[in-house]
Amino acid sequence: MRFIDAAKLGRNSIGLYIGGIAVLIVLFILGGLPLLFDAQLRLPAYAVDIENPAFIEAYGSTRLLVGELLSFFVACVGFVLYLRFAHKRPFLSIFTAAPHFRWSRFLGFGIILFLTVCVFTTLEVLWSGQSAMVEWNFKASVFWPLFLFSLLLIPFQAGIEELVFRVYALQGLYARTKSIWLSIGLSSAMFAIMHISNPEIAVLGPGLLLYYFMAGLFLALLAVQDDGLELSLAFHIFNNLFGAFVVSSDWQAFHTEALFIDHRGPGSLLFQLGAALLLFAALYFVLSKKFKWKPLTSLR
Repeated sequence: MRFIDAAKLGRNSIGLYIGGIAVLIVLFILGGLPLLFDAQLRLPAYAVDIENPAFIEAYGSTRLLVGELLSFFVACVGFVLYLRFAHKRPFLSIFTAAPHFRWSRFLGFGIILFLTVCVFTTLEVLWSGQSAMVEWNFKASVFWPLFLFSLLLIPFQAGIEELVFRVYALQGLYARTKSIWLSIGLSSAMFAIMHISNPEIAVLGPGLLLYYFMAGLFLALLAVQDDGLELSLAFHIFNNLFGAFVVSSDWQAFHTEALFIDHRGPGSLLFQLGAALLLFAALYFVLSKKFKWKPLTSLR
């Protein structure tokens, strides 16, 4: 059975899907309580505001990152249990249609992507002529805890997003519409809307939602064409790891003491969208040739 059809392996009533959304909301609220209580105890004079530079500095960026990611950890674990026991989905089918989770695909693509992003980011900085504005920021006592907690928790942050949009939304929509392209389009639009509160939107404007739509479209195509989440999880996790502990900036979602702090502005929205389109198109072309995927026009 294809990955896009995997919802058929479990129970799929509308009530269960509504319940799943409610469960997700409750899980995120419960997962956010430790950060709320800890911040109020440690900094009673501050309002808990994860976008406020003064609050971030006083609370500690790594501690804040861990607090934010805990809600994703709780949501991811709880949602997998909901899919397994409420929807009665076989555990493996939640992640892939292959006989086993393809770790070689996940790690191979993830590591190559991570190194490629490192190389192209270096070239972009040098080409911009503003390398002096990218600060070397290695502090061993701060970096290693950040590195460890990022490795432990970011997979759950990326994982819950993949489960919600590439499993719950994509497969659930396909089970009802029988249209792959409609399901891909709608789930990608949901993925974009989910990011509307990201600080990047406030900086670059709502047009940046087009980037998130393209990212959702790309990740959905990976899941559909490769019959599993291995590649989309790899892209999502390793891309977020790069943003967490390699290069950080004040205007992006992760405010961390990464190896490098980019003090340059975000650049133009058009540049951001153009670079993303080229990246997604190039990666899709290479992967489609590598794994001999069928043409997009044949998707049904």
